[in-house]
Order: sequence, then C-alpha cells, then structure tokens
Amino acid sequence: MNTRRSFLEGAGGALLLSFVPWSPAYGAQVVDVRAWPAEEYTRITIEHDAPMKFKYFVLRNSDPVRLAVDIDGLLLTDKLKQIIQKVKPNDPYISRIRVGQNRPNVVRISIDFKTDVDPQVFSLKPAGQYRYRLVFDIYPATQKDPLMAIIQKEESEPDAIKSLLAQVAEGQKRMEENRADSGEEVDQLGQILAGIADGSLAPMRPDEEPKGTSKPSQTKPAKKPETQLAQTKPSKTKPTRSPRVRTLVIMIDPGHGGEDPGAIGRRHRTREKDVVLAIARILRQELNEIEGVKAMLTRDGDYFVPLQRRVQKARAAKADFFVSIHADAWVKPTARGSSLYVLNTRGQVSTANRWLARKQNDADLIGGVNLSNKDKQIARILMDMSMTSQVSDSMVYGARILNELSRINQLHRGKVEQANFAVLKAPDIPSVLVETAFLSHPEEEKKLRTRAFQRKLAYAIGNGILKGFGHKSRLGF
Repeated sequence: MNTRRSFLEGAGGALLLSFVPWSPAYGAQVVDVRAWPAEEYTRITIEHDAPMKFKYFVLRNSDPVRLAVDIDGLLLTDKLKQIIQKVKPNDPYISRIRVGQNRPNVVRISIDFKTDVDPQVFSLKPAGQYRYRLVFDIYPATQKDPLMAIIQKEESEPDAIKSLLAQVAEGQKRMEENRADSGEEVDQLGQILAGIADGSLAPMRPDEEPKGTSKPSQTKPAKKPETQLAQTKPSKTKPTRSPRVRTLVIMIDPGHGGEDPGAIGRRHRTREKDVVLAIARILRQELNEIEGVKAMLTRDGDYFVPLQRRVQKARAAKADFFVSIHADAWVKPTARGSSLYVLNTRGQVSTANRWLARKQNDADLIGGVNLSNKDKQIARILMDMSMTSQVSDSMVYGARILNELSRINQLHRGKVEQANFAVLKAPDIPSVLVETAFLSHPEEEKKLRTRAFQRKLAYAIGNGILKGFGHKSRLGF
C-alpha cells in the first residue's frame, strides 16, 4: 500500500494504520527497552541497531482501548520480551503489554490501556549515545495537568498562530508591569550589570560593600529660600511603591530528563537530570512558602519534556520569569564554578558558549521529539519576533541571581553570559539558564550530590529572583 494513512474496519471498530517510510531492513536487533512512566505521559522506547518498518493502529471501540504495533524485520528475542516487565502496576495509563511473533519477520506489540489515550508512535535516528529508536508516547486523551490541558486546547484551535500572538502580547504587557513594580530597583540593577560587564564590579561577599560606591557627602547644603526648600524636600523622600497585587509566577525548568540524562559526573556517575530536579523541587517548595509567589516546574519526575514544550508551559502559566537549571560538564576536569546565561540575539558568541548551547539544544534529539509542521511554524514565528526587551530584562534579573550565586560558590565567569539556548527564546518571558556547577569537576560533583549544597543553590537562585522583582522576602532567613 502506498498511502501513508488508511482506515481498516475490524471487529474492534475503526483502526488507524500509520506507516513510517523506512525501507525494509530485516535482521534488526533490539539493543535495549526502556520505560518512563509519568502523570504527564508514559514513554516506551525500543532501541535497535538498524532502521525498521512499522505500522500501528488503535482499537478505540474495544474494552480496553488497545494499541497494536507491527514491526517488520524483527524477530522475537528475550531482550524484546523485557518490554512486558517494564510496565509497573502504578503506571498511570498502561495496564498490560503483550508481544508475539505475529508472522515470520513481523513482531506485534499490543498495549492495553486503563483509560482513553492519545498515543503517538514514531521513530528516531541515532543521536547522542543512542542508536535507532522506536518510541511510544502515551498521552491521556484528556489532560490531567492543568497546564498541559491549556496547551492541548490551544493546539486544537483552528488559528493557533493567532492565539500564540495574543499570548505573547499579554506576556510583554506583564514584563512592562514588572518593570514598573520594580521602580528604582531596575536602575540599580542596571548599574550592577554594567559594572560586572566592564569588570569594574566584582561579585560581593555578604559582608562586603560594593566597589566603586562612596558614602553620601556630609556637607550641608547652602541655606536657600523657604519656597525653594519646600520644593526640594519631596525629592529626599524615597517614593513608596504600591504593594504588588498580582501573584508573581516563576516557572522552574529542571533540564534534561527521561531518555536524556544530561551531563554525567566523572567520579560518581552522577546524572545531571537527577541533581537539577532535586534543586528545582527545593526552589519550588521554598518560593511557594512566600505569600504572593507561585512557583511551578516544567517537569516533576524522570521524563523528557521537549524544549519548546517547556516554554509553552511557562506561557500557559502566565509566568513572569523562567529559570532553567543545569549542571555543567567540560572536557577538562579543572573547569569549575557557577555561571548564568541569557539569550544572545546578536550572533557574536564565544566558541565555548556556542558549544555549550549546541550541547543543550541537542536535548530534543537525545530526549526524542515528534515535531509536527505546526510546531516548526510556531518556532519560526517566535524566532522572528523582537527579543530586545526580553534579553534586557533577563540581563537585569540574571545579574541579581549571579551575585547571589557568588556568595555560595566560585563563579566560572564573573558576568552574565549570552548564548543561543533554545529554551530561552520566549519573547514574552524574561528567561535565564543557570549552570549551577561542574559535574566534571570531582569536588563540585561531590558537593552537587549533597542536600546541603542543593539547598544553598536553590536559595541563591530564589533570592536573586526575589530581589530582581523587588520582593522583600528572602529564602533561608
């Protein structure tokens, strides 16, 4: 059959048959089988050493709802049978998996579901440490996660692009409101940022006064007429800001997850995805203790979230700020320290920053993303939008966070860096990426494994955010 999609009628009702245009390659061997169950979605991955042709169909009228996948050029082996053991009783969507030799060189995998689902089956070419992969992503037909429900509704709208543009306009209005709420603090942050950038201002210790500042002159002003004094008195009083009415929403993004482990520690094989999730959870918990602040996570488990989806979640939550948390790695074990990045829009990026951004942006290839044409169109539209205000605000907030990080860890670089990270490309949300420390450095890997250091990092990031938005509360005090 030459058509990509076709409908078959059978005892179970209408079945959707889908092809992927691989040429047959008999004799493919299964390398590994993995499962990543989560409330957001469950992923099953079959890794194999050569391309395979497959088709799948969904029996929606059967009880239970069932997915059947026929894989050509594959023999039933003990390795493939492991897929049965990968499903646990507490999996939110899958109740049972069966696998059998349907006919010579064709293996059928049947998956029974606990509820109505929206399964996606797709193949991935080799990327990172992985070879070819056949991926089953099992999403609920009705999303449990409120943010995912919003995203699902928006994506189903006939004019999703118009909806996106309206969201961006709303987000840019929030950015303007936050600048106004910060008042004079923004100007002070700008001075800090400029000082860090030109090298005249080093990161401060808690007991240290900023360099380049001096106490106000004690010289008394000359006596002036009463009318003039009356005019000058109000300028000596710092204007009071009206209390913030709207909740400050912070989206915290623990990098990597699921198929994508991120950096791996040299000595203890610590996985970046685990460390940054631990830091993110502490930060969320602490921020949510503060009145008027709401913190959320892009992922709250060991599963992969595509880079664009992370930004979509922040936008659906109407986030005021987005912080992506990572742990760095380098080819030499001597590299150490914390660093912070905002988006680069000018194209002038150092070789090291370009390498780091490419490594982080490869997360979609390693984690595995099934991109539609609409996804690509939306990505292009966002890329074409002006990012000037977003980057400017991100630099200001980032300087605050970096200064707080300097109090608890050595800085890898003493200024806010810029690179083309895909996860920072929201024109309506100030966004930063924090590299907390180097897993490739033995001492820093050891510290990153401790709850105490994870908490210090969370406090530093949180306090930088709170100060940036003019909030009086502090974490850890």
